[in-house]
Amino acid sequence: MTTSLEFREFITADTIAAAYDLMAVLRPHVPRESFVNQVMAQQREGYRLIGGYAVGQIVSLAGFRLSCTLFRGPHLFVDDLVTAPTRQGNGYGAAMLRHLAKLAADQGMSRVWLDSRDTARTFYEKVGFTTHKSIVCSIDVKTLV
Repeated sequence: MTTSLEFREFITADTIAAAYDLMAVLRPHVPRESFVNQVMAQQREGYRLIGGYAVGQIVSLAGFRLSCTLFRGPHLFVDDLVTAPTRQGNGYGAAMLRHLAKLAADQGMSRVWLDSRDTARTFYEKVGFTTHKSIVCSIDVKTLV
């Protein structure tokens, strides 16, 4: 199992654009033409995008933010985590999560939180996450106004 990764943060428009194809595996509804602007808008609110490289090729990608809420306290929240489909099973996703946990620890945070798809639950449990039952709710603003 290969898990050695080099981590690089995507900050500029060019580096963010280079992450699109891998992010589209997880977020296919986001159009290429709006991806960079969307990421940069999220960056203004604390979002960070990090790529994991193996032999010079991006194999894993994580979008996250440092946060503090009444419920969770100070924590790192993973918004996006994806590994290239042809590279899954090599430990890259787990290596990325370990890297994020180190970033959280460096900031004095003791927890990493994320929302998972049911199809990824086994992966997260294998890495050591505890699952919690919650109901995700949303509503169109116009319905409430």
